[in-house]
This record gives sequence, C-alpha cells and structure tokens, in this order.
Amino acid sequence: MTNSKTIWISHRGLSKYHDENSRSSFKLACKAGFSWLETDLHSSNDDHIVLCHDPELSRVSSSSGKIDDMSRQDLEKVQLNKGEKLLFLDEFMLEFNKQNWVFDIKPASAKHTMNILKTILLNNKALLKKIIFLFWNEQQQRLFLNDFPQAVCFPRKEECYRAGIAALLGLSILANIKKNKIYSVTPKLLGLPVLNKRIVKIFHKHSAKVIAYLPETGGEEQQCLNAGVDYILSNKKPVS
Repeated sequence: MTNSKTIWISHRGLSKYHDENSRSSFKLACKAGFSWLETDLHSSNDDHIVLCHDPELSRVSSSSGKIDDMSRQDLEKVQLNKGEKLLFLDEFMLEFNKQNWVFDIKPASAKHTMNILKTILLNNKALLKKIIFLFWNEQQQRLFLNDFPQAVCFPRKEECYRAGIAALLGLSILANIKKNKIYSVTPKLLGLPVLNKRIVKIFHKHSAKVIAYLPETGGEEQQCLNAGVDYILSNKKPVS
C-alpha cells in the first residue's frame, strides 16, 4: 500500500527546459501540482538573498562572479544559461506565497543569510509554519534555533546517514532517531534498494518522518511510494 499522503517537494523547480531556481522553473512546478518548493539561499554583499545552489555563478551562467562579492544590482544583470534571470528571496516569497518552502542555507554565506532571515522572520513569525530549513553547520543551526525554537530543521547529512544505516541493519537502538524530525533516506545505497516499508516503519515508530532523496527513475519513485515515505524530494513531476 502506498502512502496517499506523501508530499512531493520540487527540488529547485522543474529545470529540464528552464534554469534551476528560476521563476519559470518554480511556476512550472506549481502547475505540475507541487505544494512544496525547495531552493538554495546565498547572500549578496548588500544584504539580499538570491536563489542559487553554488556560491559562484560559472555553472549556471557565463559570469564567473562570486555571489557574496556582488550587489543585487550586479546580480540582476546576470543572464542564466537558459535565458532566465536570478530570482531573489523577496520575489520568491511574494510570488509563491501559496506554497510551502524548503530553504537550504548554503554554508558559503550562511551567517549573512541567517541575519537577513532573522529580520524577515521577526517581522512575520507566521512564515515559520510553512518553512523547513536545512543547515550544513551544527553551530549555525543551534544559533538559529536559539532565536526561533519553533523552526523546523532537517537533521544534517551525517545524522540521516547514521539513522538510515542503523535502521537498514535492524539496529534501530543505534539510530538515535529523534521525535518530530524528518530524515532523508536515499532509495538506493551502493546500487542496492534500501528504502522500504520496514525502514519507514522504524522511523514512524519513533514519531519521526522520512523524506526520500531524489529518486532518479520511475521505478525508484514507485519504490518510495510503496515504502510509505512522508515526503519525496524530486527533480521531476509528481506521480500518484
């Protein structure tokens, strides 16, 4: 039996024909039925948050500039590889306010990004109800939670890996699965399928949830659905 309540999260929007993290990629994701959008946050040198995965622009554009060395005005001039413009967080939050969001706080400018987010969230704490945060640094996450203890944050990579391996081996006592956390588990490990009902039930037994991390094929998507995961982070359109 599949989990009919599985929530699909669009990873940087649908970017086969549009630039990732762009307005068009997110609009297409919403049209496809996604109610959650995941994006990456970096900060400009004049206190604006821009949506981009990498700390510099060479992969996504003809520019080689570093985001944290550039102003918003500079960044607004950048054309991405598929013709889009960079999208800023204020624009994203306004245009996609009906969706829920996952914010990946990229480490290159995390401290700066956190300070900008703090100002935004202090002015509108209700936004916290629609955001899940991902931090790559334990200390930064702790500082953020000191300011916003009600914020929901994904466990970091090493926590998810430890919990997943322990659950796979039937050693849930070593998994240190924490209540109300959302753990990322890949459909396969070393080419072998690992995500199944038994694994998911272990997390649910501890009142935790599971997000399937980027299934690559239709078969892997169905594997995740059959396992009864709570969320699927996907680069493709959701399937029922």
